[in-house]
Amino acid sequence: MLYFTRIYLTSLFIISVESVIASETKTGLPQLDLNTYPSLMFWSIVSLAIGFILMKYLVTPNIKSILNSRETNIQNDLVKAKTSNQEAEKIKQSIMKSQEEIKSKSQKIISEAILASKQSIEKKEKEISEKLELKVLEVEKRIINTQNTVINDVINASEEITVNVVKKFTDIKYDKNKVKEAIKLASKNILMEK
Repeated sequence: MLYFTRIYLTSLFIISVESVIASETKTGLPQLDLNTYPSLMFWSIVSLAIGFILMKYLVTPNIKSILNSRETNIQNDLVKAKTSNQEAEKIKQSIMKSQEEIKSKSQKIISEAILASKQSIEKKEKEISEKLELKVLEVEKRIINTQNTVINDVINASEEITVNVVKKFTDIKYDKNKVKEAIKLASKNILMEK
């Protein structure tokens, strides 16, 4: 590159020196002077050749390298984007899978909790029903005992009343044991009818 720069600067220096010498000798428009045409053509060809060489060896390779690096950067970015997209898809799939696992675990926990609560409720209901049955049995026993007590009291009172009625209204001789048996038999018949 330094070599081309030296050639270019040397050619510029020669052109400027010739133009200074030519301007001192003649007057008028140099474009219309036919004597300057061969040198203008020479230097135009030299300038075009130097420009072509500079473009071919300096500018174009730089542009090509820039375009190549840009293309490789684009390709690398596309590859990175594709791998990032694949990784994101894998992460998405793993998240969805973990969500499904969590959902199934939570469903299992909920169903186990519901089952446990049902069993606990059934157990409590069973305990309560057993306690209620015991209470009902106790109450029934009390009622039966009370009923028996009341019946015995009524039988005893009826015996006394019967004895008193028989004494007051009749002169029949009676036996207390027979009166008790008759009243018990009558009370049993009455209780059996219920």
